[in-house]
Amino acid sequence: MNTRKLIAVAGLALCLPACIPSLNPFYTDKDLVFDPRLIGAWQEKSQAQVTEVWKFEKTGDKAYKLVMTDKDGKQGEFTAHLFKLKQDCFLDLIPNDCNYATNQTDLVGWSMFPGHLLVRVPQIEPELKLALFNFDWLGQQLTNNPSSLAHHREGDRFVLTATTRELQRFVLKHLAEGELFDKPGEFVRQAKPAER
Repeated sequence: MNTRKLIAVAGLALCLPACIPSLNPFYTDKDLVFDPRLIGAWQEKSQAQVTEVWKFEKTGDKAYKLVMTDKDGKQGEFTAHLFKLKQDCFLDLIPNDCNYATNQTDLVGWSMFPGHLLVRVPQIEPELKLALFNFDWLGQQLTNNPSSLAHHREGDRFVLTATTRELQRFVLKHLAEGELFDKPGEFVRQAKPAER
């Protein structure tokens, strides 16, 4: 790995303690699919008044713009690619714009790059089901078996450096419950405001 990439990896790892991003995408062009049913705003199925919202728009032939709004109202924008590995669907997410804390030195921002994140999509309709990486399980796996998947480690933080093919083999090997993905969250289409 060249020095510039290593600095970027180290910078990202230091700033994303709860996340394990990948340098490489989890898909190849032949894996991509486009499903128009994904388009729209999906609200977390919850009894709470304030919930997480994932809003998908079509951008290009086989890509989506995803604007995610968390329960605190904070937003993030991603380019999302839906793809299939065997019979399973996934979303590869990469941030479009990373805004770092204003109290950090510019050098921290310069060493950052957008990393790929993976979400499993067991179902799109009637409810959208999304399963996020179980970062605790993955971190433990990489700690106990460092050769299981290429990565860079900085303290207790990881960045995946495996090729796309290696990532896909690893994902398919660890789809069982209690492994790579958390239990899916459920989302329903957000109701449109009534017209007056």
